[in-house]
Amino acid sequence: MKVLISNDDGIRATGLRILAQEMSKVADIYIAAPLNEKSGTSHGLTTTTPLRVYDHQMDDLTEHAWAVDGTPADCVKLAVDALMPSPPDIVLSGINHGPNLGTDIIYSGTVAAAMEGYLNGFPALALSAAGIRRGKGKGNYLYTAKLAVKLCQQIARDDFQTRVFFNVNVPGCQPEDVQGIVYTYMGWRWYNEPFSKRTDPRGRDYYWLQGQIDDSKCGQGSDVEACNKGFATITPIHADFTDYALLNQLREQPFIFDPGEF
Repeated sequence: MKVLISNDDGIRATGLRILAQEMSKVADIYIAAPLNEKSGTSHGLTTTTPLRVYDHQMDDLTEHAWAVDGTPADCVKLAVDALMPSPPDIVLSGINHGPNLGTDIIYSGTVAAAMEGYLNGFPALALSAAGIRRGKGKGNYLYTAKLAVKLCQQIARDDFQTRVFFNVNVPGCQPEDVQGIVYTYMGWRWYNEPFSKRTDPRGRDYYWLQGQIDDSKCGQGSDVEACNKGFATITPIHADFTDYALLNQLREQPFIFDPGEF
């Protein structure tokens, strides 16, 4: 099994290293990750400047590790098209420092890296560990990494013929306190007062993105609710944004204007 690993926290991130350590026990791993943290960059691609690639020493895990001065999606796209000698069997992204639940996946660089793998025709997993706490984060990462190994082995039994994309989140409790693993749907997550207005030493205003999470309407049985209750969640994702219910409704209605007017 040949596995490509990326992330959005940067190539030096603890979560990426723990994931690579576990995956190296069962697969040949290749790593292409951002040179610096690129959280919240969604699926952006670098089109106006060249991409620089630097060999990154991870000899204890793989001879094939690259730091890319681009976005998470850049990393996967470049690795598949130019850096790897042959295509991967599966693409992994993570392990993210914090959750990627509900509508947060729209902004997530972690999810975007996995999505880029999926768009290129490969099975993909986006992996996140919620609630990483000082001195207690390694257990969350390790649980997530071991779950990733199991999922990859399950996908491999299908000989990688089924293209799937799973968004995986492990709760912030200790590994022994995880309530179980459930399949869920993408819920709703929003932020109240997302920007904090501040003043710099020269008296000029600036804004810092932060906000308070609002899970009150996350949806019963959603990934947000399940993870908040202590369950590890696996959410199947696809790239088709079409609202089919509304599409069918619109097709049954006449246009409110005459197309011949144009």
